[in-house]
Amino acid sequence: MSIDAEELTTCPARITLDAAQLAFFDGLPTAAPSLQSELGCELEQGHEGSHAALGQQVDATMWWLQWTLSASEINPYTWCPARQTPTAQSRADTDCALFDGHPGRHSSAKTYWQADEAA
Repeated sequence: MSIDAEELTTCPARITLDAAQLAFFDGLPTAAPSLQSELGCELEQGHEGSHAALGQQVDATMWWLQWTLSASEINPYTWCPARQTPTAQSRADTDCALFDGHPGRHSSAKTYWQADEAA
């Protein structure tokens, strides 16, 4: 089966966590409900810079795994503040589901949108 590039909006890059990364996530105070050993990039296809996938959330901090072809690291971030609907009260389908300062367009569970549309 081939993937139609026009239908794919999320970056197709994937990473398999190594033993140290899995141990880091297991050692966080809030256990992940279902930590996966393979994660996919959550950024928009064609993004600049490193790939990124949410590893685990602990309170207001999201631990994101970021990687390139030669290295990977786990970094703490807060949620991106952009929202499609300014009246949204919680992290919902209208809120950006990425980290603050991410490259490319904002992303919710359903769509990508430009920053100027989030006002």
